[in-house]
Amino acid sequence: MVPPPHVTKGLTVVTANAMEGSPASRARRNPTTGLVATLFQMSGKTHLPGPVLVALLGEFGIGEAAARRHLARMREDDQLSGTRDGRTTRYRMSGTFGDRARRLGTDLGTPPPAWEGHYHALLFAVPESRRAYRDRLRRIATYVGYGVLQPGVLISVPDRSGELAGVLSGCPDDARVTPATIGMDVEEAARVAVPAWDLDDVARTLTGHAERLEAALREPGTPAADGSTLRRLADLFNALFIDLLRDPRLPPELRPPDWPFARLLRAMGEARERFQPPAVEFLHRRLSELDP
Repeated sequence: MVPPPHVTKGLTVVTANAMEGSPASRARRNPTTGLVATLFQMSGKTHLPGPVLVALLGEFGIGEAAARRHLARMREDDQLSGTRDGRTTRYRMSGTFGDRARRLGTDLGTPPPAWEGHYHALLFAVPESRRAYRDRLRRIATYVGYGVLQPGVLISVPDRSGELAGVLSGCPDDARVTPATIGMDVEEAARVAVPAWDLDDVARTLTGHAERLEAALREPGTPAADGSTLRRLADLFNALFIDLLRDPRLPPELRPPDWPFARLLRAMGEARERFQPPAVEFLHRRLSELDP
């Protein structure tokens, strides 16, 4: 039997840039982590046993030892939590990762926030001796949608500070994080948004995903309810959802012209209609075999 290809190879992995002011400073987004989120969402279950997750990751060419190591890392990073059930650990998505993963699908269909004449900002001053906290603050803030206006200044159209409550509550005594608003006219706000969120690169990336989905929709034949369709769906959508986290969902007047989100959303809907039903049928069949 030929093993399934390792579909995480070649998918997008965004690594954090150590330079504070760089727009590329983002949380590392691992494609295997994206597969775990996809399996939870497609299964419709809030909890999955560890052996089941390991076996399902095997459908993507990920070996048992590698899958177990990755689940352990996700627990260490508070992306998964586990409870014992006899000799088995049952996992659920947790922390900021879990919140974002659960909301991403529903957020796509909601309108972006209105521009009210100002950005919500976090102004932070953290000494070098607290670099680990500074890096964690910046990493999680950009993960939930803040942009980097300049070193020490994070901006967002809606107030996202509630999503950072756990990080902000741990601010060291010798550091400072101050919520603020920064007023701008719409032209200046649109100008600073481009480097703050690296919008030119985001647009190229999302356009590439739209083109790839459109090409897949032109493929002949009907997808079968088997592992190849599950892998095809993951191949099309896993990196896409990772990259969608880079889209700050700005109001229309702050986005560059010809923003590709609407085109991508249409292609996503059509691709899901074609590939998701047989993939979900196969996944549920495997779940009934693995966790009767």
